[in-house]
Amino acid sequence: MSETTSSPKTAAVAVFDPFAGADPAVTALHAALRAEGVGAEVTSDPANAVAADGLVIAASVDAAEALRALHKAQADRVVGQRLAGSRPVLVVGAAMDALFERGADGAAGFGEWPGGVEKLDAPVERAEVAPAQGSLMLDGAQEFEFNAATGARNFELQEDEFIAYPKLSWAGEVLAAVENGPLWATRFHPEASGEAGAGVLRNWIAQLG
Repeated sequence: MSETTSSPKTAAVAVFDPFAGADPAVTALHAALRAEGVGAEVTSDPANAVAADGLVIAASVDAAEALRALHKAQADRVVGQRLAGSRPVLVVGAAMDALFERGADGAAGFGEWPGGVEKLDAPVERAEVAPAQGSLMLDGAQEFEFNAATGARNFELQEDEFIAYPKLSWAGEVLAAVENGPLWATRFHPEASGEAGAGVLRNWIAQLG
């Protein structure tokens, strides 16, 4: 009797779109994930976003505009439900600002991390990112596309002996990436960063199991 082996299951990734197709970062990330062999689908349905193996939330629009759209689409609740079950989430670009308690204009964020972001003295277009020690996201120091007018200059979460402190990667004085258990975030845009960005996506996909 012959034995058969089943092919590996393709990870199902939801690329959340609260912008009705108007943000090019959503489309570009969808294409980049599919190029890596992932079953990625764009959705604006919170239930689909909660149920997927992995969730990507991205924005390249103005950070305040992105935060309003994300709140309206219940993205804060989606992220909270996924993290409660330790399910992977990747947040990209201006959407990373939303994870803090407050945006640059003082509006309430998701509150996943304390503190807030601010308007930068000069926009960060492209910059080299110094990876955190032990980073699973970044393969050494590489340059990435940011196009960021806002960002975090510090990270106010206090260290606690009972939890693993997030891995923080910086582009100069600007927080570039955070690895916080199942929650990964990049202020830069992997989908616009060539092979360096593709490596970030592959490393995140590897966390999907």
